Amino acid sequence: MKLLLLCGILLAAPAMASVPAPAPIHAPTPKQVVVYFNRKTTFTQLATIKQDVLKDGLILEYDRLEFDKEGYLTKISFHVDCEGYTWGSATDDELTNDYSFGFVRDFTPGAKATFRIGNLK
Repeated sequence: MKLLLLCGILLAAPAMASVPAPAPIHAPTPKQVVVYFNRKTTFTQLATIKQDVLKDGLILEYDRLEFDKEGYLTKISFHVDCEGYTWGSATDDELTNDYSFGFVRDFTPGAKATFRIGNLK
């Protein structure tokens, strides 16, 4: 009986050895939060941006907003708190249609610049 049990274990061993190992767990992909403000930005978009960046731990506060007759942003002053890690503020009194003014928070490990704010050209 012991011999039969031992043979069963020995026969099953190669089958167990061929079971593939579970896939390794990978760290989440590094990411960036990039926000631009320009002359095409609306109040509704500003509210959405504020809620979206909060999901990434960024507190965005608008200090001053001015809009034209059509409801598009003309002037902005804001500040960002990046999880108490770093913070900054910026102002633009002559927004243009390009995508050059705003902020970037880079969560990539070892990033050269983890936070930039203002003119991003």
